[in-house]
Amino acid sequence: MESSLQGANENVLGESYVFASDLEAWRDAIGGSSEASLLATAATEYVVAMLNICQGQYRNGFKGLRLVLELCLQGTHLSANLLLREEWIRGEKDTVWATLVDEENGPLSLRFCRAFFPELGEHTGHFRQLARTIYRELSECIHGNVPNHIPLPSKLDFSQETFDLWHKKAEIVRLVVHFAFAVRYLRTLPTQKRTGVEAVLIEQLGYIAAIRTECNTDA
Repeated sequence: MESSLQGANENVLGESYVFASDLEAWRDAIGGSSEASLLATAATEYVVAMLNICQGQYRNGFKGLRLVLELCLQGTHLSANLLLREEWIRGEKDTVWATLVDEENGPLSLRFCRAFFPELGEHTGHFRQLARTIYRELSECIHGNVPNHIPLPSKLDFSQETFDLWHKKAEIVRLVVHFAFAVRYLRTLPTQKRTGVEAVLIEQLGYIAAIRTECNTDA
């Protein structure tokens, strides 16, 4: 714990922690929707994953990061299918990762994008590939694969390399999640609900003209 908080590491932790606040802001913005509870869970799991990283429990930290990605994309997927959402809430349907990154019908597909924010369509392929890649890499920590992308220490001890790697992967997860939420929710949010998410969208995705335009529409 002491090593994880020393020097520049404390600032790195602070920067990564902001994503938990981002998730809470999105939860508040879409409050009233059943899938908002998934965002609350994702925010909690993200903080737990950060705690694991600070404790040197790196495998659990990376596993938690994968769960955050799953929960967020599952929420966007369920939001567009009320029947599936209710079946999932009742435990009759499972989360299927292949569905979440499906090129034809997933929440990062062009079809999904055309329904909610067509101007972002040209970017869906890039973010879908980012999601597939980061998920595959994080899965090494769950399935015990040969660590090609996420090498873990052989004992419970501080590792600066692994500590830094987690934060780099967290940055990618944050980017993918914000894009997915922007596609699904930004156009449908009332003006008063946008306040908590517009600034972070400009920070994370402001290089995309359609995001800048949409966030400045009611400025």
